[in-house]
Amino acid sequence: MTVADGGTDQAAEHDGIRDLLAAYALRLDADDVAGCLELFTDDGEFVVYGKTLIGRERIGRMFTRAPNGLHLIGAAHIEVRDATAVVRSQVLFVEAGTQDIRPALYDDELISVGGQWRFRRRRCRFITAAGLSDAPQQEAQAQ
Repeated sequence: MTVADGGTDQAAEHDGIRDLLAAYALRLDADDVAGCLELFTDDGEFVVYGKTLIGRERIGRMFTRAPNGLHLIGAAHIEVRDATAVVRSQVLFVEAGTQDIRPALYDDELISVGGQWRFRRRRCRFITAAGLSDAPQQEAQAQ
């Protein structure tokens, strides 16, 4: 189905999702926690280090406790399904101060709210020598 037939414009949807991914990284890197939380639904979930944080308040507490750094986003595979989407994307986190590097994958469930894409669920898993892990390489080796 094409846009002329009343279908969605897949390219525009993908652009909107890529904008969401970029906004997340840039807002976190600028320490704009409130702005980053706006990118989640009210009941959004963030799964990291094997823990599921539900709601903007809990996610925000995690963001304020996390180290500052730079989120370098990479490739993203996007599948749009009407007003929802699933995304797998790459990120390379460089921690400020230590310059420690943490490669990771995000697995996202998105929903379009008022024409804007929002995170319903975001899961972060780290890329380690043993494969995907809930903990970064340094911590996975210590366990």
